[in-house]
Amino acid sequence: MKLTDIEPFKQIKKRFNRRNFKKRLVKLELFTEVIPDGVVLLDERYLIVAANDSAQRLLGLPDSAIGEPFEDHVKVPRLRNYMRGEAANKEPLEFTSPIQKDSVLESRVFDVDQKSRAMIIRDITTLNRLLTMRQSFVANVSHELRTPLTVVKGYLEAMTDPESSDDLRLGLIEKLVAPVARMESLVQDLLLLTRLESNPVPPDMHEVDMASLIRNSNHEVQGLLRKKDTLTIDCKTDKKILGLPKELHSVCVNLISNAIRYSPDGAEIVVSWEDAGDDKARLSVKDHGLGIAKEHLDRITERFYRVDMQESRGRGGTGLGLAIVKHVLRRHNSELKVESEINQGSLFFCEFETVERSLR
Repeated sequence: MKLTDIEPFKQIKKRFNRRNFKKRLVKLELFTEVIPDGVVLLDERYLIVAANDSAQRLLGLPDSAIGEPFEDHVKVPRLRNYMRGEAANKEPLEFTSPIQKDSVLESRVFDVDQKSRAMIIRDITTLNRLLTMRQSFVANVSHELRTPLTVVKGYLEAMTDPESSDDLRLGLIEKLVAPVARMESLVQDLLLLTRLESNPVPPDMHEVDMASLIRNSNHEVQGLLRKKDTLTIDCKTDKKILGLPKELHSVCVNLISNAIRYSPDGAEIVVSWEDAGDDKARLSVKDHGLGIAKEHLDRITERFYRVDMQESRGRGGTGLGLAIVKHVLRRHNSELKVESEINQGSLFFCEFETVERSLR
């Protein structure tokens, strides 16, 4: 006979098991309260046995819902059918939040035993948004590459045609430069944007003379200007900042070229570097062009997002310039701000801590 089979020891074992079981229940309850996913326990009649704080928040369940039918508090027909149907325990169900219409939730239901089920609820709004952005990104890249590739393909077909003259072939070679350059620019911007996104914390920064950097950027955008356009560089301070020169140069070039592209002929663009007080300096690019409607302002830094302006000049661009600006500025503890009115022009600006303040 085992020692544990003797009656006094049996009682001791039962009390130990009960205490151990209670400890496990306490740990389980603490676990369900700290996880972001909602957990709802249901009995065989689909009455709510228990729900953690996340479930109450995601589904709008009050404290008084315990012991009451789940369907009395969560009126989502698709979720009800899923919970009662054969789909439970299999594929998860996506449905619109019953309390916040712009949020998407995902539910999974598991059989605990013959008389109870556990429902797991999680908010997948951000995940779906990222998936949509990824799909849109791939579609936009494909679209942007398709046009120059089609042009290159057409020229190559003409060049390889046996009936084409040598003079025609030589002329077509020159025409290949523009579409190839466009594809090269797009790939370079994509690589730069990927690097910026994957490395949010920049390496060691250097002292940057922004006034000189702005003047150098001015030379790079001269090819976009037309005869009637004017580009003025107004550096009112010689304050320096800590940063990465190449990235800050990209900010200047993208902001200036964006102002030129989205202004009608005769554009008047002013690029300023001035004191912003409190050991800060401001970079601004102001144009007197077409302006941007309010509904576009929150999206203009998205990849490939373009404001459709009939009077704007189609001068290329990859649609990634302002997205690059946004990520570079984040790496420099700054952000892009925009003020704009239709037919009055736009002001793009950002502020940086100067070297004096950064070294404090």
